[in-house]
Amino acid sequence: MRKKYFFGIGIVLLVLAILGIYSVFKPHQNVEGERPAANFSARDLYNEFQQNETVADKKWVGKVLEVKGVISSVTDVGKYESVNLTAASDGGINCSFLKKDLDADSRFRKGDSIIIKGKCTGFLMDVNLVDCVVKK
Repeated sequence: MRKKYFFGIGIVLLVLAILGIYSVFKPHQNVEGERPAANFSARDLYNEFQQNETVADKKWVGKVLEVKGVISSVTDVGKYESVNLTAASDGGINCSFLKKDLDADSRFRKGDSIIIKGKCTGFLMDVNLVDCVVKK
């Protein structure tokens, strides 16, 4: 009887270990095929978080959003490229792209108007979007 318990516990631990390893090493997914929960201008999204961060967090964190704005800066950070969209004098929308997800011919330039789709992770001086793609 004791062997059955140990065998059952062993199987459960093995399944949990396999799931944990898979979640750590699964391939990166961007939001290319996902439908956006809402469309915003950079200014409107930033203002919504600025007015009431708690309510905006509940509504938008973890959701895919489509944001239109003007590029204020571009930063190259290792495997990522970060694009900031102008929203207000004290902040904006920070969009993170994995470089391998970007087209070879796509270059971000300050002042360009762009539509970006990404997953909202919240507000920390800027509204942050990750796993972003450029909407064509």
